[in-house]
Amino acid sequence: MTSSASPDRLAPRRLAVVIDDEAIILTGMEIMLDSWGYRVVAAETADGALAALRAQSPIPVPSVIISDYRLHGVSGVEAVRALRALCGAPVPAIILTGDTGAELVAAAQADGLTVVHKPVAPAELRVHIDRLAAKG
Repeated sequence: MTSSASPDRLAPRRLAVVIDDEAIILTGMEIMLDSWGYRVVAAETADGALAALRAQSPIPVPSVIISDYRLHGVSGVEAVRALRALCGAPVPAIILTGDTGAELVAAAQADGLTVVHKPVAPAELRVHIDRLAAKG
């Protein structure tokens, strides 16, 4: 029996979690990551992302987390910490931000996070994601 589906279509897709409180950015990221072969959990809040992962059984471990830094109620760094704790794994993560302050960069780097400053071109973001995926 042969299949007309390509091997890439049969392979499990990597999971990306994206958190951004701006719906238009969230939708754009979801479409872009899907086109790059990722399944995407997209949420406007850290709690929303946590709930979406908890709803799956077993709880999946994402290949990458991409979070805006300034979220309602928590920082992107705190969101990544919570997701990592839920998954029980040091998931590679990117913080997207327009903030260039040294404190933010230091806090993110202390948690092993990559900081990418907005605006970011899709090709640049993909380089960061691919680099993190190669480590994982």
